[in-house]
Amino acid sequence: MKQKIHKILTDILSEMGVVGVDPEVEISDAPEHGDYTTNIAMKLSGTLKKSPTAIGQEIVERLEKNKALKKEGIGKIDVMPPGFINLFVTDEALLSNLTKSKALKTKKHTIMVEYAQPNTHKTFHIGHLRNITTGESIVRLLEANGNKVIRVNYQGDVGLHIAKAMYGLVKYIIDNKNNNSSQSFTQNDLEYVDRQIQQIESHPLAERIELLSKAYVIGNQAFETNLRSKKAVNEINKVIYSKESSGIFSRYYSLYQQTRQWSLDYFDTLYKKLGTHFDHFYFESEVYELGKQLVLEGMEKGIFEKSEGAIIFPGKKFGLHNRVFITSEGNPTYEGKDIGLSKLQFGDYHPDTIIHCVSTEQIEYFKVIFEAIARVFPDTRGKEYHLPYGFVQLKSGKMSSRTGNVVLGEWLLDETKKEIQKILKTGGRAYEKGENDTIAEIASVAAVKYAFLKVSTTQEIAFDIKESINLNGDSGPYLLYTYARCKSVMEKYKEKTEDRRQKTEKQDQTHPINKEEHDLARLLFYFPEIIEDAGKHFAPNTLCSYLFNLAQAFNLLYAKHPILGNDLRLMLTEKTATTLKEGLRLLGIETVERM
Repeated sequence: MKQKIHKILTDILSEMGVVGVDPEVEISDAPEHGDYTTNIAMKLSGTLKKSPTAIGQEIVERLEKNKALKKEGIGKIDVMPPGFINLFVTDEALLSNLTKSKALKTKKHTIMVEYAQPNTHKTFHIGHLRNITTGESIVRLLEANGNKVIRVNYQGDVGLHIAKAMYGLVKYIIDNKNNNSSQSFTQNDLEYVDRQIQQIESHPLAERIELLSKAYVIGNQAFETNLRSKKAVNEINKVIYSKESSGIFSRYYSLYQQTRQWSLDYFDTLYKKLGTHFDHFYFESEVYELGKQLVLEGMEKGIFEKSEGAIIFPGKKFGLHNRVFITSEGNPTYEGKDIGLSKLQFGDYHPDTIIHCVSTEQIEYFKVIFEAIARVFPDTRGKEYHLPYGFVQLKSGKMSSRTGNVVLGEWLLDETKKEIQKILKTGGRAYEKGENDTIAEIASVAAVKYAFLKVSTTQEIAFDIKESINLNGDSGPYLLYTYARCKSVMEKYKEKTEDRRQKTEKQDQTHPINKEEHDLARLLFYFPEIIEDAGKHFAPNTLCSYLFNLAQAFNLLYAKHPILGNDLRLMLTEKTATTLKEGLRLLGIETVERM
């Protein structure tokens, strides 16, 4: 409806001799001020040298003559001081919407969304949880708006952090064997580690990941406090990059390959738990050589420059800052690898846009990277977009996997699940075997995801478990509970949906719908526009706010009026259920039929 009103207003302005002015149309915050509103009259006051009220009245007169607008369901139109033009949707149109499904008509684009991006050999913390939650919802909103979306995941499987983990793993095993602390290891030591790893391979995946996490902390501490350990870590790093297959350090490469798979298997379990999948996995190990080659070629073209033995992109020339793309040792940095990644991503899928879901800390980084990529590949200019998200903060400060002071994503989900199980046990409802656990599992994911999505992507979050599971507040479980309530009502009414629709369409207009019915029908009418707006602005929080208001409106209707025996309210209930289910799906949240 907003698009149609916008088009009609644009035509009217043209008739009035006004061009180049965008008549913004918004959904009204309050039903008494219309369903849609525009401030175009106030914007034109200076241009037309008239009062906003006079301009508004002239526009209203033209709108009232527009047959297409009336056909779409707009009834009353008025002007309110200081010049707002308000348009009201008729009750007939609101009721008609209950029996129809509106398809969004948008121009299709091919969009790649890159998200998740965990590093192997590191823990999966709550920051990763927010990244995946955000990326998954953005993907679904873009798809709902008619776009073809490619889901990709760029995982860090090479780098100093892995060398530290490998060194820490060997040190942990040898120190336990000898009951002392060592900084260097013999061939016999490494052979012993090999045998131990083969035994550990049969342990549950969770235990192996916990061991890797511990190893990284040990390796990082040794690297920062002991020169011999630091030298060994650097040698291991070279072996992993070069895929060395001979010499004493070659055993670290085979250990790296084995433990890398542990991490990838672990990530897969979390992706499934969170309802996420990917069309393509990219890895740092496959782009670092390509990135280095492209940077060297770019240097010959004058895109990159030498500086103190390193190769940099001179960002200062473009109002940015300089960054190193190849170190003085000849190794590509993250920046250099991103040049290789860009070539692969555009070459593999030819997207119109690539959206990188990465934390706010990298805002300035991406400004430089995008400029460098556009210099190397001019056709990509304007096609890369950084979607930043804020940190999930802790009371003790930022998370750090270097020191082991992290809140794991799994821990947060498990703790939330425990709290939800307590609520279910005290609810007095009898569940079938295993049903309680299934509901708690789905509700815990809903609680965490919704808590992340209900605020703007850039806003930092201090996660509160109690708030996230509040069945009476703005939470994922509250929406699940409302959906389950709708389904419970519908189960008690066995009449065929089509028969009920026909009765609703024949609603006796001498008995107009009451305020609670009108407010709920009005919200349901907006759903397609909310999806469009949330997708256009990469703003899942817009959809979250809408779903919460919808749930509140239904629960108010449920509290004040009997549903059963009233065809209109039954249709409102059914439409609310389907809208909640679809809205939650677009947030990446599964629903439950009972709660």
